[in-house]
Amino acid sequence: MQAHPVSPFRLTGRHVLLAFAGFFATIAAADAVLVSSALRTFTGLEAASPYHAGQVYAAELARARAQGARHWRLDSALARDGAGARLTVSLRGPDGTPLPGKDLRARLERPTDARLDQVLPLAAGAPGTYAGGLDALPPGQWRLVVEVTGPDGVELRRERRLTVE
Repeated sequence: MQAHPVSPFRLTGRHVLLAFAGFFATIAAADAVLVSSALRTFTGLEAASPYHAGQVYAAELARARAQGARHWRLDSALARDGAGARLTVSLRGPDGTPLPGKDLRARLERPTDARLDQVLPLAAGAPGTYAGGLDALPPGQWRLVVEVTGPDGVELRRERRLTVE
């Protein structure tokens, strides 16, 4: 018996073609699985009722137009008070006169964690001036939301980003 010599492996054009075709077949198969999975699970709807979402949006636009037509001016100042903070809000009409007797609500919202949101009760002070405070307010980024409510709902809404030191 004679031993047959084993020839070393030689990379040929056929090997390169098969490797190339196998690579793209794997990619195409993975894409097919992902596309079919996406098409089976996505309904195409971003809202449960797009019609209702459109109505809510139209009402919000009308509310914003009514708010702009009032030409009210709302200024706010948040100052540190020990570990807490004190908020002072000034509400004025289009001619600069104070607007007393309004119902104001204020919230400090944490952009990164809604569990840290805090409500600030505001009480009327001088005409057109409202104030309230918190005993504890951690430092960081906050969004101040002040709403003036009336018989028809929110008459004015202002949002402002704050950095509390």
